[in-house]
Amino acid sequence: MYNLIIGYVGPSDSENEVVVSSSRFLEYTDSETQMRYRVLNPDAVREIKSFPALFMQEHYADGAFIAKIVNITGSGRDYRITFERDQSIGVIPPADIEKLALELGIDDFEFYRTHWAVKNTDLYRALSENKLDDTSEVEVPEFIAPNKPPTDGSEFNKDQVFIVHGHDEHAKNDVKAYVESKGLEPIILHLQASGGRTIIEKIDHYSNVGFGIVLYTECDIGAKRDSLTYKWRARQNVVFEHGYLIAKLSRSRVAALVKGTVETPNDISGVVYVSMDAAGNWKNELDAELISAGFSVNGS
Repeated sequence: MYNLIIGYVGPSDSENEVVVSSSRFLEYTDSETQMRYRVLNPDAVREIKSFPALFMQEHYADGAFIAKIVNITGSGRDYRITFERDQSIGVIPPADIEKLALELGIDDFEFYRTHWAVKNTDLYRALSENKLDDTSEVEVPEFIAPNKPPTDGSEFNKDQVFIVHGHDEHAKNDVKAYVESKGLEPIILHLQASGGRTIIEKIDHYSNVGFGIVLYTECDIGAKRDSLTYKWRARQNVVFEHGYLIAKLSRSRVAALVKGTVETPNDISGVVYVSMDAAGNWKNELDAELISAGFSVNGS
């Protein structure tokens, strides 16, 4: 996820603080995200601050820049945002903003409206996958990716949990927060340094963990050939990594969280599927799976 802040400051300006009217907060933001952050309580502020922020002026004539939000305070009907610019990426030119608009979920009219949106899109992944001219090797900054690599070796470690996810950033953040609440370290692949490795090499290197959680979310749709009955499906990488983790860690050390009405593979017996319900009962089910796998779970 990322913050999109348009109309207050651009690359040519020197400010490191902007004031946004509360009436402009969460404009051009999907309904689920609006519900999640409509009240800026301490938990919501902490979560929003963990997302990178993309700043640009209306019409983006001088491009855009990325920053880390370091503080959010309320002042009457306004929000005061203090930020630090990410000097490692530099200015994103207007042509690249146009190229990325669809990928980043930015509507055309949005560029001409002063507002603060929270987008359910991975900003750094979009920059990296599109290989922009001046950001062909985008590395996630340290403040976004504090995780350390797991210890090499064949023994399972009981400190880290590997998380596989699709495009549902809310589900990913909820699982990440759950893992951290148990005193464990979440390992999310795209937050780890590549070190010259291919994707499959990164998966192999960073999955030396004692447990894996795979998120099946409504990201894609599909159907059998010559059929008009479509079903929600997880991303193909999610299904692949699910099978990879089962082969590497064993079925008992991998749990799949299913959010919504997602089609799941029907040729794998004995696989744990947990419904990611709104009431949060999935956390209790994961507690039991972690304990069964030999983890010491806080509060257990």
